[in-house]
Amino acid sequence: MVTQQGYLPVKVSASASKGVATDLGCDPATEDTISLIVQWARKDDPSKRATGVYTASWTAPQRAGVHSNQYFHYLAQNGEIRIDQAKRGYDVADDSLGQLMWYNPFYMRYAPDEDGNFNGQTGYGYISIEKFVDGCRQVNSGALKPEDLNKKGLPTLRNTIATTAILEAGRRSIDEGRDIKIEEENGFWKLV
Repeated sequence: MVTQQGYLPVKVSASASKGVATDLGCDPATEDTISLIVQWARKDDPSKRATGVYTASWTAPQRAGVHSNQYFHYLAQNGEIRIDQAKRGYDVADDSLGQLMWYNPFYMRYAPDEDGNFNGQTGYGYISIEKFVDGCRQVNSGALKPEDLNKKGLPTLRNTIATTAILEAGRRSIDEGRDIKIEEENGFWKLV
């Protein structure tokens, strides 16, 4: 959202918690929760700043209704956006399981069509995979070049470089116990 407004990530500070995953038999290096504080600066005016706080957690209770809680809050000068992607309005209580579950019908249609056939083609989970496969086929056949896919706004290597830099900076911040700076110049990215 901020990259389209001319902002680039410039600094990442990360923190992590451990303990739950290892109790479930995961590798001792496995974090349960990782939080990143990302500082963004406007490329044409570095005095303009934005801050993003991103948290990923794998430690939902065993009987949690969701396995990932994707909440987004964007607060800006002239407005805000709040999105709760985990709970899409489908709350299902199941006494036999002793839990409340939240289904996401937009990811994949789980019910068959009227003839009993697969009917998940309209969910964004299916469409994402379909677009990836279509892009690979078009590049392999020579109908498109990777640059053509970049222009479509698909999550190509080129279009996700800022995200990759943020994730790698977060990993290094946790491992090294310090803030990591991100520098971009003429399309080349560097972590400092």
